[in-house]
Amino acid sequence: MRQDHLHRRQLLQTSVVAALSAALGKPGSDLARAAELGGEIPLRPLGRTDLRTTILGLGGFHVGLPEKEEDSLALVHRALDLGINFFDNADSYQEGTSEERMGKALAGRRQKIILMTKVERREAKGARQALEASLRRLRTDYLDVWQFHAVGKLEGLNQILAPGGALETAEQAKKEGKIRFIGITSHYGPEVLLTAIQRYPFDVAQMPINVVDPHFMSFRRTVVDEAVKRGVGVIAMKPLGRGNIVSLQVATAREAFAWVWSQPVSVAVAGCEWLEPLNYNVALAQTFKPMSESDQAALLERTKSRAGLGIEIYKNWA
Repeated sequence: MRQDHLHRRQLLQTSVVAALSAALGKPGSDLARAAELGGEIPLRPLGRTDLRTTILGLGGFHVGLPEKEEDSLALVHRALDLGINFFDNADSYQEGTSEERMGKALAGRRQKIILMTKVERREAKGARQALEASLRRLRTDYLDVWQFHAVGKLEGLNQILAPGGALETAEQAKKEGKIRFIGITSHYGPEVLLTAIQRYPFDVAQMPINVVDPHFMSFRRTVVDEAVKRGVGVIAMKPLGRGNIVSLQVATAREAFAWVWSQPVSVAVAGCEWLEPLNYNVALAQTFKPMSESDQAALLERTKSRAGLGIEIYKNWA
C-alpha cells in the first residue's frame, strides 16, 4: 500500500511538471530557471495597513503535506529565494505541523516577510491559548496578521464579536505587540463576511476569488468592492479552486491567475506541495499583465457553465 501511494504521488508530480512545461513551452528543467530570471514579483498595499505584499503568497496548508519535513522546508526556502513575502498558515493545518515546519524554515528570515496565521477558536480564552501555541510553533514573538478562520455562519461571527469572544483576545494581543493586524476569513457565506466587515473594522479579509466564484455564492460580487471601500486588504484564496479549475479544464493557470490579479486584491494565496508549481506560479506573477475588461468578460462567459460545488467544493464547508 505504501509503495502504491508513493507511485501515485510520483505519477501525479510527473504530470504536473509536464503540464506546466507545456504551458511555458519549455522543458521541465526550465521552470526553475524561468522563475529565477523573471525579475521581481509585483507588490501591492495590503489595504489600509502599512504592509506591501507580493501579489503571490504561499499557502500554508500544503506546506504541511509532504511526508518528509525537508521537502516542506525546501518549499518555503524556495518561495523566499524567489521573492515571495506573504506566508499564510493556520493553527489547524495538519494539527500544527504546517506552522512548525514553516517556523523552522523561516528561521533567520522572519523580519523580511509578512507572516499570517489563523485561529478557529471563537472564545477569548481558547483563542489566547491558540495564539500562544501558534507563536511557539512559528518561532516568532509576533504575527503581522492574525485571522479568525473559516467564519461562514452568523452564529460564529456573533460569538467572536460578543463579550468574552475571540476578538477580545485579538485586540489585547495587538496592544501587547503580539499581532499587528486583525483579519477574518470565509470559505462559505459571503453575506456573513460582508456583515463582518460592516460590523467591525477588520484590517484584512480572506476569501475564495477565482474565475468561477462570480457565478456561485460569489465573494467577488458580494464582498470585495465593499472591502476595498473600507480599506480592508483583500486576500484571495483558492485562485485555482483547489486545482479543479485547471485539472477540469475550466481555464488555464495563466488565465485564472491573471483574472484574479486583475481584481482589486492585494495578494493571491496559492498552495504548492512541490517545487514545480511554485516555480510556475512565481513566473506567472512576475510576468502578469492586467486583463482587459473585454477579456475578463469573455473568460467569465466561458466559465459560467462550470459554476457550483463541482469546482468550488469548499462552498459547502458550512
